[in-house]
Amino acid sequence: MKVNYFKLRKRFDFSPHPYDIGNAFGPWKRTADSHFLLKIYKLDEGKFEEYYNYHLQHTLDNHIADEEEFFGQVWQLVDDRISYFRSKDPFDASHQNHLDNIAKLQQFQHFLDGIDQWNARPSHIVIDEKEKIIHSLKIQIKELQSRLDELKVFEVGQKIRIEEGYVPTLIDILKQVEQLELPSGRKLILSDHQIIYPRMIGKYFSDGGDDIPVETLRNYYVGTKGDVTAKGTEIRPEHKLFKIVPIDPANK
Repeated sequence: MKVNYFKLRKRFDFSPHPYDIGNAFGPWKRTADSHFLLKIYKLDEGKFEEYYNYHLQHTLDNHIADEEEFFGQVWQLVDDRISYFRSKDPFDASHQNHLDNIAKLQQFQHFLDGIDQWNARPSHIVIDEKEKIIHSLKIQIKELQSRLDELKVFEVGQKIRIEEGYVPTLIDILKQVEQLELPSGRKLILSDHQIIYPRMIGKYFSDGGDDIPVETLRNYYVGTKGDVTAKGTEIRPEHKLFKIVPIDPANK
């Protein structure tokens, strides 16, 4: 790897940028790659992008390489070092330290995977990743198709036709139904949200064969619970043509 991919700490610089690599008594050009990785072992995962971009900017500013080449070099460096640690003797005294380094490098590699806009990683990795995405998308499509099939049960080829101009009359009837009580004193029907009625009417009824905009219907269902914000529309007396009267049990 070219040593100048990464921004090196100047010799005898005792106030370096925290992402500069090496120490005050360099030179460290021959081992710049290892010093780049040493920083990663100590970094929080949330700092990966900042650290990566710091050295990327150094590469770009000095016309060393473009983004794709820099990415490929860093990814390969990380992957090679993971392989190196995996090859070490598991009974070595430094085994736990090797495992910790592998875990941190894998975290950094996962970050790199997420920014690979060139598919610059080895082809088998990219292909495997794409296949996983395709598999996941197929599952989502299957789930969405299943939900769509369930919703189709509620679709109708032809809406119930209300006599033209008498939509308010139907709404008046429904509002009366909302107020009906059973002998137990409980409501016959109950909904916490008034919006369900405009949606139901708009979906299953027509005004003389024409669709009824839900927003128009919402005006008749101005509630106090915040689910409807349109200005209320009153049902005019000439549209109040029916009255639902409960049957007196004694007269059955």
